[in-house]
Amino acid sequence: MIKGTLLAGSAAAVMGMALAAAPAAAQTADGANEQEGGFRTIIVTAQRREDSIQSVPLAVSALDAEALQDASIDDIRDIAGRVPGLVVDPVNAGPSAAAISIRGISFEDIEKSFDPAVGVVVDGVFIGTNTGQLLDAFNLESIEVLRGPQGTLFGRNTIAGVINVQRRRPTGEFGVEGSLGWAEFDTWRGRFAVDTPRIGDVLSLRAFFLYDDTGGYLNNVTQNETQGAYEVWTAGVSALIEPAEGIEALITVDHTEEDGETAVASVSSDSDLICLQVPVPGVGLVRAFGIADQECNRFNLGGDGFYTIFQNIDTPVTNETDSISGQITIDIGNFELVSVTGWRRNEESVRQDFDASSIDFFDTLRNQEYEQFSQELRIQGDVTPWLNALIGGYYFESDYTLAQTTNLGFVPAVLTQRTRGESESYAIFGDVRISPVDDVTINLGGRYTEDQKSLTTNFGFTTDGSCPTFIPVISLADCSGSDTFDEFTWRASIDYQIDPDRLVYLSYSTGFRSGGFNGRAATPSSLGPYQPETVDAYEFGFKADWLDRRLRTNIAIYHTEYNNKQEEVVRATPPQFAALNPQETIVENAASARISGFEAEIIALPSDDLAFRGSLSIIDAEYDSFFRDVNGDLVPDDVSTLDLRRAPPISWSVGMDYNRPIGDSGEIDFSTTFRYIDEYTTCIVAAQPAVLGAVTNDPRCESDDRTIWDASLSYTLNLAGGGEVRFTVFGRNLLDDRGLSSTLPVAGLFAFSGTRPPQQFGAEVGFRF
Repeated sequence: MIKGTLLAGSAAAVMGMALAAAPAAAQTADGANEQEGGFRTIIVTAQRREDSIQSVPLAVSALDAEALQDASIDDIRDIAGRVPGLVVDPVNAGPSAAAISIRGISFEDIEKSFDPAVGVVVDGVFIGTNTGQLLDAFNLESIEVLRGPQGTLFGRNTIAGVINVQRRRPTGEFGVEGSLGWAEFDTWRGRFAVDTPRIGDVLSLRAFFLYDDTGGYLNNVTQNETQGAYEVWTAGVSALIEPAEGIEALITVDHTEEDGETAVASVSSDSDLICLQVPVPGVGLVRAFGIADQECNRFNLGGDGFYTIFQNIDTPVTNETDSISGQITIDIGNFELVSVTGWRRNEESVRQDFDASSIDFFDTLRNQEYEQFSQELRIQGDVTPWLNALIGGYYFESDYTLAQTTNLGFVPAVLTQRTRGESESYAIFGDVRISPVDDVTINLGGRYTEDQKSLTTNFGFTTDGSCPTFIPVISLADCSGSDTFDEFTWRASIDYQIDPDRLVYLSYSTGFRSGGFNGRAATPSSLGPYQPETVDAYEFGFKADWLDRRLRTNIAIYHTEYNNKQEEVVRATPPQFAALNPQETIVENAASARISGFEAEIIALPSDDLAFRGSLSIIDAEYDSFFRDVNGDLVPDDVSTLDLRRAPPISWSVGMDYNRPIGDSGEIDFSTTFRYIDEYTTCIVAAQPAVLGAVTNDPRCESDDRTIWDASLSYTLNLAGGGEVRFTVFGRNLLDDRGLSSTLPVAGLFAFSGTRPPQQFGAEVGFRF
C-alpha cells in the first residue's frame, strides 16, 4: 500500500550527517539560532542529553526542522539510502507499517506478538509495534537515526538502532503555516498548523492537521481498475505548560484515521501449488484451479511486469490510532528530573488477497486491537565538574487481540483464529560520563530489563476461543504460554577531542530483542516460547570538520556479533499433535551471524549558497550457523549460506543544494539527490530445488539494485510583516526505477510482492506567517 504517497518536493536539503549550509541557522535546545563558521550546530538527544552531533561518540545522522522542510521529506522512507546502512520498505499487510533495517539487522512482521529490531521513538515514547512507523515528516522538529544497539538508554528491541523523532513544540507566538500539493496518481496533500500566543504566561498551544489521498498506481486487470488507493488524516494539539521557572510540561494528543486497500503483485511460479501443472486426458498440461498462464512465472518480466496485478477480491484497510504523550521536566540545581509518559491505542482491520491471483485460493481478514502504556523517570546532571550521571527507571505494558479469518479457496475451508497477547516490562538503567583529563571522556552505562509475556490462541480450529478437544492429549493449558525474560545490557566508550573540530572514539555495546511466543501458532507445540536474541557491537569512529568548517567527514567502522538469532524453522510436528498438521513452523533461536561494515558521511560548502553532500555504506553480513529443513525430509539442513535480509552490500548517495537570494523579495532553492542501493534479499526462504551445502535465497525475494534520482525547484516570496509563500515543483524517481520492495513465498503455496513507487511529478504551494 502507499501512504500519503510521494508528494514531497526535493530529495534532500542538507541532511545525512545533520549538516547544513551556512545561510540557514539551526535551532539549539533553548530555541536560539547558533552559527559556527560554515556549518550550523545540530543538537541531538541521542544519549538522553542535549549534545552537538559532532561531540557524540556514536554513529548518528540527524535532520532538524529546517532541513526537513528544505529536503521536502515526506516520511522516513525518504531518508533510506541517504543515511548509511538504513533500509526502509513499506509492509503491505499492515497500516503504515514499515520494514526497517539498520546495518543488516531488520524486522518486518506485522504480528504484534513479535518485537521490532529498530526502535521508533516519538517524543521519548517507544512504539511497540511496526504499525504506524511510516511517520509523516510534517510537524517534526527533528529525526535522529542512531546506528548500532542502543540497549542502555533506549532498552529492549533496539538491537539494530533507534529512529528518534521529536515533534514541533509550541512557540508561544502566534503563527500559521501550511501547504497544499498535487502529484500524479491523483495524489493530494494538505498540511496546516497554528501556534497561539502564550496564555497567561503559562500555556502555549500548537494545533496541527495533515491529509493525504492517493489513487494508487497498480493496474488490476481482474477488476479492471487502478488499485493502491490510500487516504489518511491526522489531527492533534500540543500544549506547553510552564507554571514556574525551571518547570515545564509538554503534552501532545493526536488522532489518526487511515482508509485504503492492500495491493500486491503475484510472483508465484510452477514450484507453488497455485501454479501447479496437472495432466488432463486429451488436453495435456493445463493450470490447476483455473490460473491463467500470465498470472504465474512473472518474475522474469522485470520491474514493469509487477505493476499489473490480478487480485479478485476487495481488500480494504482501516485503522484508527489515538496517542497521548507527556514529558515533564524539572530543574533541580545542577540536576534535571524528567518524566516521560506515553499511551497509544489502535484498532485496525486488514483484508488481504495473499495469493494475489484471480481465484479464491488464500485470503485473510485480520482485525486487531493494540494498546500500550509506558512510563520513564530519570534524573541527570553534573555531580562534579568531571562527572555527569544519569539514572532512571522504565515501565512498559501492552496487550493486543487478533481475530483472523482465513479463507482457503482450494479446499474449500474457513479457519478462524483468536489470539490475545500481553506483555509487561521493567527496567532500571544508569549512564555516567567521566572526564579524567581534558579532552578525554569515558562513557559507561548499563541497563537491567525484565519482560513478562503471555499469549493465548486457539490455533484456528475453533471459533469460541477454546482449545481443540478432538485430540485427547490437548488441554486448555496447551493453548496458553507465559514466561519471563531478563537481560543486562551495557555500553562502554572512550573518546578523545583531538581539537575543537575533530573527535575520535571507540565503543563496545550490547543489546537484545526480547523473547516471546508465536502468535501464528498452528499447534500447541509451535506456541513457544523462544528466547531473546542478543548482539555485541564494536565501533570505531572519527568525526572531523576541515577548511574552516567547510568540509565535514564523519566515518564509522563496526563489527557486530549476532547471537541466538530468532528465525522461523520448519520441523516435524510432535506425534501427539501430528493429526493437526504433520509439520509446523516454529520460531526458535536457530542462527548466529557476523556483520561488519564501513560508513561515511561527507558534506562540502564551497560557498555560502552551495552545498554538496554524500554518504556511503558497505556491509559484509553472513550467517555463522543456521539450520532449517529445506528439502522436505523434516531434518534440519545447514543453510548458513543464505543471505541476511535487507543488508545491501553497497549503498551510496550524492546530492547538491543551491540557494540564491533574489534581492529582498525572495530566493530560489534547487535540491537534488541521487541514491544507489545494491540488491538485497527480503525474505529468508531457500531457492528450490535446494542444493545442500550451497543453499541460496529464493530469487523472487531479491529486491534488485535501485537508482533513485529526486529533484525539486522552489521559489520563496517574502511577504510584508515577515511571512512567506513558497512555490515548489518536483520530480521523484526521475529515472522511473521500478521493482519489488518485498516478497514472501508462503510454504510452497504461492508468493506475493510489494512494489516500489514509480516516477512521479507534482507541485506544491506553502505559506508561513
